[in-house]
Amino acid sequence: MSDQKRIMIIAGEASGDLHASSLVLEIRKLLPNVCFTGIGGSRMREIGVDLILDNREIAVTGFSEVFSKIRTILRAFRLVKETILRVRPDLLILLDFPDFNLRVAKTARRMGIPVLYYISPQVWAWRRGRVRAIQGLVEKIMVILPFEASLYGDKGVFVGNPLLDVVRPSLTADEAREQFGIRKESPVVALLPGSRENEIRQLLPLFLKAAHLIREQVPDIQYLLPVAPTVSDDEVEPMIQKAGIPIRLVRDRAYDAIALSDFAVVASGTATLETAILGVPMMIVYKMSRMSYFMASRLVRVPHIGLINMVAGERIVPELVQDQLTPERIMEEALHVLKDRARAEEISGKLKQAVSRLGGPGASARAAGIVVQFLEVNG
Repeated sequence: MSDQKRIMIIAGEASGDLHASSLVLEIRKLLPNVCFTGIGGSRMREIGVDLILDNREIAVTGFSEVFSKIRTILRAFRLVKETILRVRPDLLILLDFPDFNLRVAKTARRMGIPVLYYISPQVWAWRRGRVRAIQGLVEKIMVILPFEASLYGDKGVFVGNPLLDVVRPSLTADEAREQFGIRKESPVVALLPGSRENEIRQLLPLFLKAAHLIREQVPDIQYLLPVAPTVSDDEVEPMIQKAGIPIRLVRDRAYDAIALSDFAVVASGTATLETAILGVPMMIVYKMSRMSYFMASRLVRVPHIGLINMVAGERIVPELVQDQLTPERIMEEALHVLKDRARAEEISGKLKQAVSRLGGPGASARAAGIVVQFLEVNG
């Protein structure tokens, strides 16, 4: 194997940026001279990945929402193709983000670039036909949910969930209260409306209306709003100011904010697993454009939208989707937990049981081992 290897890595959203950065760090422990380039976010940039594009430019959910960024997405694809031709990476690593990444994978294969996939697209929820397409494009797919590996036959490898290595508070409860200016006896609710611009637009106004309603029932309630790295203050501060209630924006200490909370309202996605790992009772919500929901409702065939409910195989925490999602329903579910400590403790216990199914710590290191072994065998 030559002294320096070149790896291109593409993570199209905030959670992918987190997992990609952890993977890069673990690969460097085994292969110090590797050179990384690709698409990602602030975490990948901070550890020295040469980013050709910030993933905030292409992160989007839903079918109709994609059209609002189609030109940017097409430009990003052209940029990736040009970079592959120029850099000729020894390996392409893709994280989730299937509509974009599968197209990149096809291009890379035609150029003779091997592909590893890390973190499976949710093919078990919809578009199962993609399983065969992925199998034909990748050397291995490293999955992070226990039920996913069998979908891909001998190409699927369960490495555990990388969140188990990173999701932990850095402050004690007392330190966190002081840091965030939270009164000691006040109940705390965390609001997590997602990491993409369209999620913020759809969900945060509903969260803020619900916050008003909850405050009418629990006057000393305190709110924390952890902000994803992909979200600018300009996107959320005007909405909060308009709402007229005190809500503390939290950057860089999301896990401390969630761990301090008695309840969380969480957009479906990676944040639901993060909240579950911290043992905080929550409700899982989602809302998209009517056209996107119309299309998704005819394609998605799963009993739960929340990842932690899927892992558990039961509805541990409530889910509200689309028209079910109203400020009144959010208030009702929050009050059920805030006013019933026994219910809160029961939910926390079930969350911990479900989290135990995610495997042990070390997922990123195991995935890195697969990457380096592949390079050694094929170098």
